[in-house]
Amino acid sequence: MGLTADLSIPVPQYLINEMIEAALQGNKNIDSCQASIHGQNRVSVNLKTALWPWPLNLKLRLYRSADFANSPKVRATLENNVLLGKLGSFFKALPDGIRLHGDQVVVDIGSFLRVPEQKRILELIKSVEISTEEGKIIFDVKVRVD
Repeated sequence: MGLTADLSIPVPQYLINEMIEAALQGNKNIDSCQASIHGQNRVSVNLKTALWPWPLNLKLRLYRSADFANSPKVRATLENNVLLGKLGSFFKALPDGIRLHGDQVVVDIGSFLRVPEQKRILELIKSVEISTEEGKIIFDVKVRVD
């Protein structure tokens, strides 16, 4: 017997941008990154990189489910600038934990966890469904403690 909980966690856009800023500290290739959250699982990202003279405006569509095979991953489809995305991957402009595979962006959540307690909490999560509204991402999380 154990505990099962279903949680709905809205995360506002400003908090997403603070987390992005913290994750990019020390990255020499990316000058700034701002995300705008829209409905229908769409996200716009304004990215300034030292490797490209102009700011990039990337349009992403988030997958509805997080991938929990091995380390948990959030996936999105790159809807524009696919060639530039491939070049960014080639030049290793993206921080560790973020990869491009074709037109797919993969964020490995586990790679951003710094302390063992965070990893233990993550192991309790069995599934995550992702949806967006203007200005926020909503994570519907299933947690199970055996």
